[in-house]
Amino acid sequence: MAGSDNIQESEQFGATLGTNDPIQPTPRDLMGLEKQDKDSNIISQEAIIEKPKWNSSRLQVCRVFTVFAGFMLLGMNDSALGALVISLEDWYDKTYTIVSVCMLMPTIGFISASFLNTALHNLVGRLGVSIIGVSCLIIAFSLECWAPPFPLLVVAYAIGGVGSGTIVAAWNVFIVSLENENELMGILHGFYGAGAILSPVIATALISTGVKWSYFYCILLGYGVFLLTSVVIVFRTESASKYRTENESPFHGTEVSQQVNSKNALVEALNNKYTILACMFLFCYMGLEVSIGNWTVTFMVTERAGKRAEMGTVGSGFWIGFTVGRIVLGFITGRIGENVMITVYFIFAIGFQLLYWLDNTIVGSAVGVALVGFFIGPMFPTAILAISRILPIHLHVAGVGFASAIGGAGSAVFPFITGAIAGNRGVWVLQPIALSLLIFMSLLWIVVPTIESSGLRDKIFWLIFRREANSVVRKSPVKNQ
Repeated sequence: MAGSDNIQESEQFGATLGTNDPIQPTPRDLMGLEKQDKDSNIISQEAIIEKPKWNSSRLQVCRVFTVFAGFMLLGMNDSALGALVISLEDWYDKTYTIVSVCMLMPTIGFISASFLNTALHNLVGRLGVSIIGVSCLIIAFSLECWAPPFPLLVVAYAIGGVGSGTIVAAWNVFIVSLENENELMGILHGFYGAGAILSPVIATALISTGVKWSYFYCILLGYGVFLLTSVVIVFRTESASKYRTENESPFHGTEVSQQVNSKNALVEALNNKYTILACMFLFCYMGLEVSIGNWTVTFMVTERAGKRAEMGTVGSGFWIGFTVGRIVLGFITGRIGENVMITVYFIFAIGFQLLYWLDNTIVGSAVGVALVGFFIGPMFPTAILAISRILPIHLHVAGVGFASAIGGAGSAVFPFITGAIAGNRGVWVLQPIALSLLIFMSLLWIVVPTIESSGLRDKIFWLIFRREANSVVRKSPVKNQ
């Protein structure tokens, strides 16, 4: 009766711990997922260090709101080009294919910045990195506002991409280093969404009154100068030495430190399999977000026979739902559990994506796409939060920066693929592409290790697997020896 003896021993050991239940393995033990390798250390240094509060001082509050304002500027910059494409075609007498090069250049600049982020942080600190990032945006806006020759315009968008990539890595890491990071990340990216909603409205209004398209960037230029002034004031104490002290390797001062420091931080971050997983997730996520955002109006006009002037509100509905979801659901996600709630959001998003696809009425499709935006909204900030909890602190900038850059690449690749296929098959192909991305991302999320402090997913898995284990024990006959 070897099997029953093992159970009895487990029960006896459990009794010594003050419980009547056998030792309960973790769900990851039951699923065979807990492997002792270099990537299985899921709890980062961040879990050990007590985080500062966002409102611990007046200066800290000013930093947080400056970062919020900066992300609104990023949203305005990223979404402006879509509203200005037709004006660029007319002004430079270029085809859409040529003008679309401008959409690729920010991604190239973003990826380029990801290779420099860690070195810049160690060299000039968070203050210097923030100044460099905002200054790149100011340079880009300065070039764009006077409608330069087309090759120089392309370069300007690339410079803006470098600035965006630098800021995204630095300020995402700053926010996740604070207490209540889930709520703050939701608000942070909600400001980005607000900028993405506001920018096309302003640009379209200016152009419709006869104002030259490039003058829109004068607004962003003024905003950038104001932001740079704020950054210099609120981050004045964030020096390079302070950054290096707060983010040194856990092996600092040892022989292992020399081996670790001899490697590029980005290479070290990419050696962690969960960084690759996050890159894949964000690549698909940004592709999904931008594909739906860019092609919804065209889909509603061609497939639902809507009027273009009216269907613009449907496209805005997606971005509004997206922004509200990031802010509102951010307060729910962290309290219940990130792993569980993002899984729930995927279920709802897939359901409403089917409504958007299969309901042939304008109202049904409009409601469906707005709610898809609402439920996918918090996924990006939560994925960034997951990276920060999985990776050691000294790899946060490299990991977050590179994963965000790969996400930016997805925002360029998938809309292009959708447009290429739609040219031959019709815009309806947006729907199966979006549904496939949602399903694939949900499978990727299941593989993400438990990052929620509540441990709710582990408890659910334990109940499921314990019930299965008990049923197996009951069904297994016991042989008398």
